[in-house]
Amino acid sequence: MKFLSLDSSGEIPPLDVALADSQQIGLDIPVFGLEGEAPLPDLQQLERHDPSSPSTDAAAAESSSTGTDQKVRIGDFWLDGDTIMCGCPDCKAPITIRHWLMIADCWRCQASMLIGEEQEREIRQLLDMRQRDGTRSRPSEKRKKRVAPPVVPSYPAPRPSMAQKRVREQLALAETDIWITRIFRDTPAWIISLLFHIVMLLLLGLLELPRDNEGPKIVLSVVVGPDRTEGGEVIKTDPKNPTAYDLPIPKNVDPNDPEQMKQVMADKATAEELHQDFDTLNPNVPRLDEVKRKIREATGTSSTILARDPRVRVEMVKREGGTTRTEAAVARGLRWLSTHQEADGRWSLRDFNHAADCNCGHPGQVTSDSAATSLALLPFLGAGQTHMAGKYKKTVQAGLDWLLKNQNNDGDLSPGSTGNTRMYAHGQGAIVLSEAFMLTGDENLRGPSQKAIDFIVASQHEQGGWRYRPGDAGDTSVLGWQVMALQSARMANLYVPPYTLQKAQSYLDRVVSNRGAFYSYIPDQRKAPTYTMTAEGLLCRMYLGWTLEYPGLKTGAQHLLDNHPPTQKPRNMYYLYYATQALHHIGGEHWNKWNTGMRQVLVESQEKSGHMAGSWTPVEQHDRTGGRLYSTSMAICCLEIYYRHLPLFDKINLD
Repeated sequence: MKFLSLDSSGEIPPLDVALADSQQIGLDIPVFGLEGEAPLPDLQQLERHDPSSPSTDAAAAESSSTGTDQKVRIGDFWLDGDTIMCGCPDCKAPITIRHWLMIADCWRCQASMLIGEEQEREIRQLLDMRQRDGTRSRPSEKRKKRVAPPVVPSYPAPRPSMAQKRVREQLALAETDIWITRIFRDTPAWIISLLFHIVMLLLLGLLELPRDNEGPKIVLSVVVGPDRTEGGEVIKTDPKNPTAYDLPIPKNVDPNDPEQMKQVMADKATAEELHQDFDTLNPNVPRLDEVKRKIREATGTSSTILARDPRVRVEMVKREGGTTRTEAAVARGLRWLSTHQEADGRWSLRDFNHAADCNCGHPGQVTSDSAATSLALLPFLGAGQTHMAGKYKKTVQAGLDWLLKNQNNDGDLSPGSTGNTRMYAHGQGAIVLSEAFMLTGDENLRGPSQKAIDFIVASQHEQGGWRYRPGDAGDTSVLGWQVMALQSARMANLYVPPYTLQKAQSYLDRVVSNRGAFYSYIPDQRKAPTYTMTAEGLLCRMYLGWTLEYPGLKTGAQHLLDNHPPTQKPRNMYYLYYATQALHHIGGEHWNKWNTGMRQVLVESQEKSGHMAGSWTPVEQHDRTGGRLYSTSMAICCLEIYYRHLPLFDKINLD
């Protein structure tokens, strides 16, 4: 269309040329030339053009098969040249669709239109019809008359791009805001006022004044909470009663037996070391209601360590199946670890001579102070003890300082490690730094943590695994620690390349059998799956994205329960460490059955007296290689399972 402008410096076209141009595009618009001498007609008597009328673009688009210059149309959409058009849903004006964003804005009423998948399918059919027939709708070209309209095949809805998804999400939110705004704009003020006062009266009616005639109560009840709760009786008494406690006691304890209750009360006193509302005024400790909200809203693998806050530990222990005795064992184990820390902040797998009369026995058979220090710090962090808050702040701070001081420039955390311990030590150290950073937000740990993760990425073999030295062809045992470190880094919002995780999945595909149920040590057909590698492989799969819909998870878990229960001898701490985590995430009856045996065997096997009190003696071959410190750290992490990691497939509500 050509418009005439009084301020244009160009030459005004003759009247017949302007009329011909307007008629070619099907518009019945009066055009008047300025060179004529006749008076202009009365504009009020002329037929006015209604933009909302379908007599222009919409009407012209309804007969694409007539052979005229009318538009190609399918459903509510038509092509005008290379432009996709539709009618405004509010004012019916013809509007242009931005197909790359799947939105359209009306020039007349400013309404926004979001194109759905069904409408996008119609648009795709229009574009495909034009491409197939070589048809381009131009005002100046005449089309040949067709005998019948073309048969348009049915196309599946195209998958929207990431940009389209983001735009659709924003528009969906905008539509909600517009809807709410219209309600308040169009609703009479007296109705809004009435509704507000009704809500306020209802809230006031729910309030209840405190009663002054209620005295202290003694309640004896049995825990009947979720399926995961496996503790025995819980006694709640007057706070002034020194025998009050609120953690479940083991089911095999007789409350009427004085000797057994004496042991229960001793366990309670020990467990309370970690249950106290510590550092209430510490600015680094978040608000309790905020912690519970984050736990309630946690999803997937992004926030599994939120329940480590000591202020929610009692609730988590009750819900997930712990007892007073398991918490006492954790407290005793941390106490033993803290007393066997070297003066410079490190721990050792081999040396326990920290005092003249100390004779703990059973040192490890390998040398790696970095591995020992990381293994010792894992259970402290698992109990919510950091270098900023908790009873063991100084202990954790000294251990972290030693790790950071001995980290190489390339991020390697395994200096001084001998034999096959190098990548084990580094993976364990990377977990510690990432978890400490996430728990505290200490920016001093961000750089070292990221460098440790970058070292893992650079050390991965091209086929997806890790082994003793950087770049070695992988084995499942070493891979497990690296995957756990990468998972901790993801929780801390550190950068983990997606291709690194994809390559780890590819490695696991090479060592798996029976549809994802059983795992071998290395990708060799001659190597049969083992129960230890199966437990580790199942846990890695879950952190790499598998859900309970994969049948291999429950099949593998059932195999471990039936053939390798936690009570089997000799006790294997490495197996218990990975199987306990895997079964806890799977949950349900699998977890209930495993937890009953696991907590019993670990609590009963903890040393009770002398310099070894609070530790675990290594009995299995691999446990003896790591020594007493290794066995103790693994056992404590198992007994912290109730709050160390939130279950991946179960929602936790502590309100």
